[in-house]
Amino acid sequence: MKKILIATDFSTNARPALEYAVFLSLKAGAVLHVLHTYMPVYPLTETVAGPPVTVEWEEAYRHSAQETLDNLTEELKARGLTVVSHLELGPLSTVATDIVKQEGIDLTVLGRSESGGWLFELFGNVATQLLDNLTTPLLMVPAEVTHYKIDRMAYATQLEFDETEILAQVYDWADEAGADVHLVHVRAAHEPNIQNDDDFIEDIRKTFPDRNTTILERDASSVVDGIEELTKDVDADILVMSTHHRNLFTQIVNPSKTRKLLLHCSVPTLVFPLEAL
Repeated sequence: MKKILIATDFSTNARPALEYAVFLSLKAGAVLHVLHTYMPVYPLTETVAGPPVTVEWEEAYRHSAQETLDNLTEELKARGLTVVSHLELGPLSTVATDIVKQEGIDLTVLGRSESGGWLFELFGNVATQLLDNLTTPLLMVPAEVTHYKIDRMAYATQLEFDETEILAQVYDWADEAGADVHLVHVRAAHEPNIQNDDDFIEDIRKTFPDRNTTILERDASSVVDGIEELTKDVDADILVMSTHHRNLFTQIVNPSKTRKLLLHCSVPTLVFPLEAL
C-alpha cells in the first residue's frame, strides 16, 4: 500500500477518519493524499456593479478552504507524513473516483457522520456511489472511533462465490498490521444458499494451507445484525467485506447489505470491490 486517499470536510466528525488514515500511512510508509471538495453555488440574481454575489462567496470559500487545507497539510507533514493535498470543485464521489485513477490510489478512507439526520443519509448516498465506482478498497470510519489499531480483523464471508482473491488481499493486510483474521458467516432463513458452504470452506483451506482457517457461524434473522454480533464476539477492530458493483436490477431485488453495515457498524468497515456480476 503506497498511496492512501482521505476525504475530509474539516469537521470534528471527520477527524477520526483522518487519524485512521494517518495511522495506516505511517504504518505502511504510504503517501497520504488529502482531499476536500465543494459544490458550486449557482447565482439567483446578478448585481449591477459586478458579478453575482454567489460568485464572490464561492471565491471566498475556496480561499478559506485552501488556507485550512494548507494548515492541515503542514500539521500532517510535521508528524512525519508525505502529504499531497487536493482542493476540487465537484461531487465527492466523482472527484474521488477520478483522483483514485489518476494518482494510482491503493485505499480510499471516508469518515461517517453520527447516526440520524439528512447528513447521515447523504453520507449513505455518497458511500453507495463510491462503492459503485471504485475499483480499489474503501475504508469507512465511524465518527465514534477513538482508537487506531488493527489487532483483529473479521472477514464476513458469503460462501456463495470464490473469495480467495479477496482473502489473499485481506491476509496481506493482516500480515502488514500484525493482525489475526477471523472468518465469520451468517445463515439467515430468507437469504439464498445456492452453493455448498463446505466446498468453499475446503477451497479456502487448500488455497491458504498455512492459515488457521476456522469460520465462526451464526443463525440470525438479519444478515446485517448477525455480522455485527459476530464482529463483537471476536472483538474485531475492523470489519472486512467484499461487494459486487451493482446494477439497477440487483439493487431492487437484493438491496446492498454492505451499505447498511457502512451506515451502522460500530467499527471501521473495509470493503473490497469484486467484478460485476
